[in-house]
Amino acid sequence: MPRPKTILQSIEVDEAKRAHNCQHNAAHRLECGDKRLKVKNQRSCEHFCCACGLEIIARDMAKLKEIAEQLRGGQAPQP
Repeated sequence: MPRPKTILQSIEVDEAKRAHNCQHNAAHRLECGDKRLKVKNQRSCEHFCCACGLEIIARDMAKLKEIAEQLRGGQAPQP
């Protein structure tokens, strides 16, 4: 039996090893030891503060729910 596939990129929660700015909002400063959302892409990683990470997750969850509803036949795809 084939393994289940995933459409999600590799994401995880980790701790900042040094102080740096959030990659979504430079006004958000991460300090050493702060939790952050780590998103791995093909060549590098992006790091987001908790506030921005939660916004990104909420937005993506809404998009996935919309797509699932379209697959169930609930509504037509939107451009």
